[in-house]
Order: sequence, then C-alpha cells, then structure tokens
Amino acid sequence: MKKNDIITGGLDGLLKPTDGTTNTNTVQDEPKKKADAVVCYRVPSEVAEKIKYIAYFDRKKMHTVVTEALTAYIEAWKPANEKPKKL
Repeated sequence: MKKNDIITGGLDGLLKPTDGTTNTNTVQDEPKKKADAVVCYRVPSEVAEKIKYIAYFDRKKMHTVVTEALTAYIEAWKPANEKPKKL
C-alpha cells in the first residue's frame, strides 16, 4: 500500500496490514481467570503502617500479609449463637 493510499483510506487504511507485512495478532491468548478479587477497604493509617512494617520485615507483599491475617481471623471466627455454616 502506498503512503497516499493509507492517508486517503482514513482509519481503515491505517488499520489494515500492508502487502509486505504479516499480521502478528493472529494468535489470541485466552483471558486469564482471576483467582483473587480486587477489594478496597479503608483502614486507619496506624494499621496500614503496621501492615507495611510486617510485610517489610517478613519479606512478604502487603497483599500476602493482609490475606494471611484475614484467613486466620475467618478460621478462628465463630458465630455467637449457632454453628458456623459452610460457604
């Protein structure tokens, strides 16, 4: 395709591969399944600093520290009046 053809073709002329090139987008990757949910919570700044401190000295990511803490809390938690239900 000549340069003038690309310009006169508008966006279609820009998006179409030229004769001398190959289309590199022929193989499409399957979307990755996410195991984690992205959740935002507000925490007091003192708690956030402690999480950073623990993560730094344990050489872990903050995400890992929070996940471990929440998992331990969930496993130890029991309702006051009834048996815990399986989720």
